[in-house]
Amino acid sequence: MGLSGNPAIAFILFGTLLLFPGIPMAQEPVIGATVDEFLVLAARMNPERAAARLDEEAALARAEGAGALPDPVFQWSLEDISQNRASLPGRVGSEKFTVQQEVPWWGKRKAEREIAQARSREAGGRLAQVEAELALRIKTAYAEGYRVRETMARNGEGIKVLETLERLARSRYAQGMGDQEALIAIEAQRSERMIEQVRLTREWQRIQARLNVLVHRKPDAPIVDHPELRPLPAKESLDAARLWQRALDNNPALVMAKARLLAAMGDRQLAEVSWYPDFSIDFGLIDRREPGENNGYEASIALNLPLQQRVRQGRLKETMATVGALRETLRAEQARLEGELHEAISSMEEVREVTRIITGSLVPQGKMALQTALNGYRTGIGAADSVWDAVGQLQKKQVDLIEAYYEGQVRLARIEHMIGGQL
Repeated sequence: MGLSGNPAIAFILFGTLLLFPGIPMAQEPVIGATVDEFLVLAARMNPERAAARLDEEAALARAEGAGALPDPVFQWSLEDISQNRASLPGRVGSEKFTVQQEVPWWGKRKAEREIAQARSREAGGRLAQVEAELALRIKTAYAEGYRVRETMARNGEGIKVLETLERLARSRYAQGMGDQEALIAIEAQRSERMIEQVRLTREWQRIQARLNVLVHRKPDAPIVDHPELRPLPAKESLDAARLWQRALDNNPALVMAKARLLAAMGDRQLAEVSWYPDFSIDFGLIDRREPGENNGYEASIALNLPLQQRVRQGRLKETMATVGALRETLRAEQARLEGELHEAISSMEEVREVTRIITGSLVPQGKMALQTALNGYRTGIGAADSVWDAVGQLQKKQVDLIEAYYEGQVRLARIEHMIGGQL
């Protein structure tokens, strides 16, 4: 039974909300453990994708009726009406019942069907393009969120090291073993990193709002604090020839360009057959009212005379030029896409090598240098500036690694955008 079926419960709940307005209502769930959660939610909730889907359905519906014969025309007429003594219409001599059907020249209906089917494929390509663009934006924003959260974590680790260094500097200064200038410099370094942490926090909030809007959630809806990136594809999965074939078959921009070309070719075919006449077939039944006269039938065929040659010549030249332009546009789009695909594959290999070098040598070396500098300062051998220099160098290498991971995800998203599907 709902609340409308139990007024007492409804009254109690309403009173509770008035007395305790701070009681939290149901909140949106925390999502974003993986980027796939956003992609699945966007497929169901994004309004732009929903609009493109409805446009595709409309185009498919239009294609279903394309090429059909026009509706027949029924005509009822009264003929041979005599005048009475008052010069008004009197006796009806005969009634005629006629059905008229227009029939286009052979090939015109087929061309109309092909045009409608091509435009429905273009609408399907537009839907695929909206989905691909949406997926690219989500994947890129998700990777940006990872970059910001990981940079915040590394920056937080640097702040903790500087806090430890500051405590050591204060202790040494209290014992007369350090100078105030070093202590002030350490505090300044820590403050700069705290300011950076504030900036990164605001940037994460902006990315959070962007991701939520893409899946039609409230901008401040909760997202996990530690996004997990997808693993980069294996090297053998980045075969340029195989990916290029997938792009030729599935890239939304190419699908739409091919569909527009097919529709233009259909228009050209219609222009070519417009030189031939269309028919109109009539069949009628005559009901004669005069005594002794028999009823009868009549049939006729009419056709239009395509005499306006200049109009048809202009239309044919227009459609031929349109076909040529769209064919060249398709070739240009294919060339551009092929170049971008090879560039993205090359960049992916670059990211793979950079991450291998940073994780294999630079980050371990930076951690070792920091530990050495910190131990030296603890024992009074080293100086404070060597410690924060080591902190800065390690954080730079860690940020470079995070940027490489981010670039790898962006390149992966771009490749998937170009081939029209997941790797």
